[in-house]
Amino acid sequence: MKLSKRNKWLGLSVGIILSGCATSSFRILFQNEGVAELSTTPDRVLLECQDLYDSDIQGLSGFMVHVLDSASEVTTLVQGNTLSKDDCERHLKGVNQVLRGGRVIYLAGRGNLTTVSGGVREKYAFPGKGTFPSSGKSLGFAAISNDTGLCFDAYSGIKEEPCPPEPFPFWTTQKRTGP
Repeated sequence: MKLSKRNKWLGLSVGIILSGCATSSFRILFQNEGVAELSTTPDRVLLECQDLYDSDIQGLSGFMVHVLDSASEVTTLVQGNTLSKDDCERHLKGVNQVLRGGRVIYLAGRGNLTTVSGGVREKYAFPGKGTFPSSGKSLGFAAISNDTGLCFDAYSGIKEEPCPPEPFPFWTTQKRTGP
C-alpha cells in the first residue's frame, strides 16, 4: 500500500512539473526609445499574409505577426514594407521554422506599446485558445528568435549572427531564460 501512495505522489509531482514547463506566457522584456522586445510561447503567435490592394499594382501582401498578450488581447507586429505573395510565403515558412524550433519566442519591433490606434478592432482566432480582440497596439516587425538561437530577420530572413539588427540585443543573446 505504501508503494502505491508513493507512486501516486511521484506521478502527481511529475505532472505538475511538466505542466509548469509547458505554460503559455507573454512578457514585455523591455521598451525604450521606440523599440520593444517581447517574450512569449509559440501557441500565442499567429502569422498572416494579408492581401493588399492597390489600383496600380496587384499581388502585394502585408506580413503580420499577431501575439496574444497577458490581457487576452492581440498585439500586432507589421512588416514595414509590402511584399510579393511569394516573399510573404517565404516569411511565413521562415517564421514557422523559428516557432517550431523553440519553446520560448522573442520578438523585436519598433514602436510604442503604450500607443493604441483607433478604428475597427479585428478579432483573431488562435487554435486551441479561442478568439481574441485586437488591443489596438502595434509594432513594426524587426525580427523573431527562439530559445535555441534560431533567428528570422524581417529583411534578411533566417540568419545566424548578427540577428536581429541594431538596436535589438535579443534577450537570448544576453541571457537564455524563459518568459
